[in-house]
Amino acid sequence: MKTILITILTAIALATFFPGTAFADDLQELSGKWTVKKTNAEGQAYSQVIEITKDKFTFRILNSDDRVVFFAKGDIQLQKLGPFNSIKFKNMKIGESSEDAQPFDEDRDSIYQLTDGTLTLASNFDAKREQAPSLDVYKKAASTAKEPKAL
Repeated sequence: MKTILITILTAIALATFFPGTAFADDLQELSGKWTVKKTNAEGQAYSQVIEITKDKFTFRILNSDDRVVFFAKGDIQLQKLGPFNSIKFKNMKIGESSEDAQPFDEDRDSIYQLTDGTLTLASNFDAKREQAPSLDVYKKAASTAKEPKAL
């Protein structure tokens, strides 16, 4: 009986330790600036940029002139959902720029995968929304001094 109890406690300790390490590694690998270029239904090009520092994020949508047309910032929380890695965007403020960002009372959950300098995000599957679900493959951006222009 004592052996079974020790085995169970060891398994629980390992299960607790290793997922935490994996998420710590993911948080470190997620740190930085990620970009994806897209085209809307009208054929206009735009970019989405996510910057992650520790457990915080900043998200921008930039038009073809590199002007910010949507801004969001908040906290992230990583979770394991069965075989999937989930990133929760919460405690958000959103607006057309950082200056006019207002509290947003809704969390967003996305499934993510990190591979070789890419961040694949499956978004807008967690609830019915105006925005259609999407699968975006972000590339890790090299550091640059250029900042997006505000409108």
